[in-house]
Amino acid sequence: MARTIRAVGQRPPRALRAANLVAGCVRRVRPSFGRLDVDDLCERATVAAGLDDFGSDEFREPLSVLVGSLESDAQLTPAGRLFARGALEHALENRLRLQADWKANPEILDVRIAAPTYVIGLPRTGTTLLQNLLALDPGHRNLLGWEAATPSPPPTAATYASDPRIAAAARTTRLLDYLAPEARRLHPVGPTMPTECVTLFVNSCASLETTTINQVWGYLDWCLGADYRPHYDYYHRQLQLLQWRNDRGRWLLKSPAHLFWVDRLIETFPDARIVQTHRDPVEAVLSYCSLAAVLHRIGSDHVDHARLGAVWPAVWAEGLERSARARDTGALRVFDCHYSALVADPVATVEAISRFFDDECSPTFVSAMRDWLRAHPQHAGGVHTYEASDFGIDLATEHDRFAAYRERFDVAAERGGAR
Repeated sequence: MARTIRAVGQRPPRALRAANLVAGCVRRVRPSFGRLDVDDLCERATVAAGLDDFGSDEFREPLSVLVGSLESDAQLTPAGRLFARGALEHALENRLRLQADWKANPEILDVRIAAPTYVIGLPRTGTTLLQNLLALDPGHRNLLGWEAATPSPPPTAATYASDPRIAAAARTTRLLDYLAPEARRLHPVGPTMPTECVTLFVNSCASLETTTINQVWGYLDWCLGADYRPHYDYYHRQLQLLQWRNDRGRWLLKSPAHLFWVDRLIETFPDARIVQTHRDPVEAVLSYCSLAAVLHRIGSDHVDHARLGAVWPAVWAEGLERSARARDTGALRVFDCHYSALVADPVATVEAISRFFDDECSPTFVSAMRDWLRAHPQHAGGVHTYEASDFGIDLATEHDRFAAYRERFDVAAERGGAR
């Protein structure tokens, strides 16, 4: 019988409780331990990297908002504070090293990112399954976990499989698995696995990934109201750097966060090919809230489940509305992929996507997909269970909220609602 994975009502793992105890003792002796301060973070990053040029200033406002939100909203434990500070320092070190790369090698910014394929859609709608299958296409070049975490120095083709950053990313993955074992079963990550490109936005301090990891409501509001043009430009430059000495074919990239800024995505990559996944949004949002609760628990002992249920349905509804408006301009080339069809016959779904974009779906590619599916059966990590009541969500209200989307894309309700 498959193991049940449930976010609500679970105690933090023993290792995490021990880490909080130790960090709390140190913080009582040294109150500055784990301090979150913009100037201090920047100074520590410059010392660690041995560099002092952060490049353009688009990161400073969101960094300030994020630090403030971590202090006022996130209810961080002592260990959570250290995790947050470490992540911010790492992002700032990435900025310093990226800027040094671009200054030393200006030809990087001449690299053309041609016709990238993007998988977008609400979280928990099969985007990861689809990404993993499309990643097996020999014509695709994937963004792997280790290079998204630390893109500088530019990877090279000769050392791509042996880069020392792989081992460093593996250590981080093992720590995450230790602190939040449910997270890996719900959303597997790893240094050599395809990952979400939203991670690259962390380096301009404008990533929705951060809002999934921590309860940073003020920062979430900033993200939704910000002009993301400079952040997509910075993201584009990072892809150029990653491709510069390691051109492995057309990029395959994935993140639900692109729903909010499809207009900026197409402005940056006019020839992008988009696959949008569709599932009952009520079910998707419930599943997302459960995943976020698991991740929030790493850094906080006070996860606000009711606020998750109050905020995220409206936020993801806005993402769907923004993407619909971008689609209505006619500037996008989109394949609509229904979750039910993907789960029922993943290989046939990918074959249909290949035909839509005039790509070859070779017997070798099909065989690789079948092998991958046999090695990764659905629910292998456990059955993810959650209820609307876990997050104070009223199903009737949410079915009404998403009615127009469901009608437009012919998406059936999965829980507590008529079609």
